[in-house]
Amino acid sequence: MINHLKSKQVATFIMVFLMIGLLFSPFQLSLAASIQKTQWFDRFFSPPKKIIIIDAGHGGTDPGSVKQGIQEKDINLQIALQLQKRLEAKGYKVVMTRDDDTAISLKNRAKLANQAKGDLLISIHQNSFRDASVHGIEVFYTPGKETYDDRLANCIQEALISYTQAKDRHVREITNLLIIRESNMSACLIESAYLSNDTERELIQTKDYQDKVVTGIIEGIENFLNEQAKSS
Repeated sequence: MINHLKSKQVATFIMVFLMIGLLFSPFQLSLAASIQKTQWFDRFFSPPKKIIIIDAGHGGTDPGSVKQGIQEKDINLQIALQLQKRLEAKGYKVVMTRDDDTAISLKNRAKLANQAKGDLLISIHQNSFRDASVHGIEVFYTPGKETYDDRLANCIQEALISYTQAKDRHVREITNLLIIRESNMSACLIESAYLSNDTERELIQTKDYQDKVVTGIIEGIENFLNEQAKSS
């Protein structure tokens, strides 16, 4: 009698277990299908990452500023290549106006950027002045364009100063910088150090300081893109 009761209890337990399984199997299938559909949607319909043009100023026969044997073109390229690597790691498409020691005209740089249909253009430079005490970071943009260049410049300037703690020389309007004036996208030109200043010339050659500059540029870019996404 006892064995018979135990057998009935086991059978009842198995039946209940099977019924629960049947009850939840449509939910499991629906959940799996939903996950698969979401992954498929994300893969094919998520908006593509922005195209960012990176311009390492000067190059080749044009060294830019030269102080104590340090050539601006070399520092520009070092920062540009690091910026390229880190932006690509975040999923952005990056187009370089130069990735080696090549001389390219400003007109051809702007033409390349426009042909690539870039969303942003970042031109990397180093500064120089007759007064060696002058130092700090400034970002230039062309006024009058309809691509929010002023906001891009401000976002990058704010982030650069935050990360480097350099002197804030502010965002400046300029109309005679061809590469940012003739580009069809949001564009700015960054002067990330004064090679004429002994302290900044030494700093900008170090990996640690270049990392801070690159981090600031990336944060500024992403702050700008987030702003644009919210306002659209």
